[in-house]
Amino acid sequence: MTAVFQQATANDIPLLVKARLDFLEELGNEPLEGAELNAAQTQIESFLRSRLGTQIFAWIVFVNEEPASVGFLHLYNVMFHPMAHSGRYGRIINMLTWPDFRRQGLARGIMERLIAQARELGLDYIGLDASPDGRHLYDSLGFVEQHPVHPPMTLDF
Repeated sequence: MTAVFQQATANDIPLLVKARLDFLEELGNEPLEGAELNAAQTQIESFLRSRLGTQIFAWIVFVNEEPASVGFLHLYNVMFHPMAHSGRYGRIINMLTWPDFRRQGLARGIMERLIAQARELGLDYIGLDASPDGRHLYDSLGFVEQHPVHPPMTLDF
């Protein structure tokens, strides 16, 4: 197995769009079709074109030139917070290893690169939402489960 890790560039956006949609399906969302799929692809592509390399970073690993795993680091700038004195933190999002490539250490390689990049960027911390499949990996990398005193809430429109 030849694994090649690379930081994503604008040339990789079509693959990143596919990875995002595949990731959402892995979470249990229904596959999008038709106009809804086209709208989602357009929105994701536009989002990435305006932010890739500045507000969002992605790493991809190819195995024998086939995409195998991908992960994103999304940067946030906020007002002072006890956990973010500089107001800069990150979130690991969209960690996906396609089924044929799981249990080969590829996600760990992506995570190590995202963590190193967060450190190089001087972020105060990084967080993520852990799926049951990824939990062991995140624990082994030093992530600690948080129990917020004030749980997040949303209001959908």
